[in-house]
Amino acid sequence: MMQRQFTNNIQVLAYQIEKIGNISCGDSFYMLASDEYFVCTIADGLGSGEGAKDSSATVCEVVKKYQKEDIETIFNYCNQAMKNKRGATVSVLKVDFQRKLFTYSSVGNIRFVLYTPSGQYIYPIPVVGYLSGKKQKYRIQTFQYESGSKFIIYSDGLLAPTMKSLLKYCNTIDDIFRQLQVYVPLRKDDLTYIVGELC
Repeated sequence: MMQRQFTNNIQVLAYQIEKIGNISCGDSFYMLASDEYFVCTIADGLGSGEGAKDSSATVCEVVKKYQKEDIETIFNYCNQAMKNKRGATVSVLKVDFQRKLFTYSSVGNIRFVLYTPSGQYIYPIPVVGYLSGKKQKYRIQTFQYESGSKFIIYSDGLLAPTMKSLLKYCNTIDDIFRQLQVYVPLRKDDLTYIVGELC
């Protein structure tokens, strides 16, 4: 499945596919670009199949409902929603277009890399663990960004060793998408990624 959004402030493309041999994907994603902000999440439900999908889809529903809140509040609601479910690793990105700031946090094995036109890489380190309904610490980081910055958020099903080079040398998110498709057949898990360029 591929989904694309374009506004004056951002171009973004998401791709998702289930683990080879499965009919249900345990990953879920949600993204929305408004005139003021962009918010997106990738959630990877623990295990695989319908139970994993239920957890990850619940996270996306919560992010959609509370998208105007700050990231810590969003994470708290997501964590509460994981009670009596399998749990999920979760990553949330929120971009403020007016102030040219982005805030990011991740619990678990979902990764984020951003490359700026001035040559800087930003890759916040996630907190180990997963959301389960139990008390959880978050590492929430806010960064300034430059117009033309490109980023990727991806689940552990994507085994691409050249992520930094792709962001640096590919001119468009479509170029990045085409390069990443080479790694899709190599997946050993559900695979989800979101690539974007901040205008």
